[in-house]
Amino acid sequence: MSAMPEEAKRPSENEAAILAATREILAESGVRGLTMEGVAARAGVAKTTVYRRWGSKEDLALEVLLDMASQVVVAVPDLESTREELVAFVDGSVNVLRTTLMGRVIQGLVPELAADPELAGPFREQVVAMRVAEARRLVERGIARGDLRPDVDITLANELLFGPVYYRLLLSGAPLEPGLAERIVDAVLSAFAAGGPDAAGSRAHVDTVPG
Repeated sequence: MSAMPEEAKRPSENEAAILAATREILAESGVRGLTMEGVAARAGVAKTTVYRRWGSKEDLALEVLLDMASQVVVAVPDLESTREELVAFVDGSVNVLRTTLMGRVIQGLVPELAADPELAGPFREQVVAMRVAEARRLVERGIARGDLRPDVDITLANELLFGPVYYRLLLSGAPLEPGLAERIVDAVLSAFAAGGPDAAGSRAHVDTVPG
């Protein structure tokens, strides 16, 4: 089936097609393989249509990251259990990285994030900050419940929760299997639970008993 002529597409359809094409190319070859011409050809639009909305391939890559990050970092509701909330927080990322293009997009973008300040700066300010803000909200809720120590280092807690996930994704190649989030959270709670490691172990055990 031939692609729909560009003039027959609405602006929102053009944008969706451009972002979808960008995601696919990033997953295949990273930012280095991304070109405005390649995106336009895959999306079935004119190159001028792409440039009208995005000034550079870095702008396009960042837009895709922000869009995908909104799927990964979602507000966790009050589950009346700090452990369950943290598991939901981590597991949401694990599932998206395992089952969608997001994992491959991140793998393709990491070299550029390390080398390109124009891409890395906005990524940290928006994508990373979004995750840290949600981690802060959950940790502060846990402190208010008395589940977590009041002196928890929120930045460190966030890094401990997601460091193992991205280590597997980017370095070791170990699978992001079901149950990974629970194991990570239980390890982190053993350090930050109110009452010390023994209390953390007891709380984790209680939280996982059905009923």
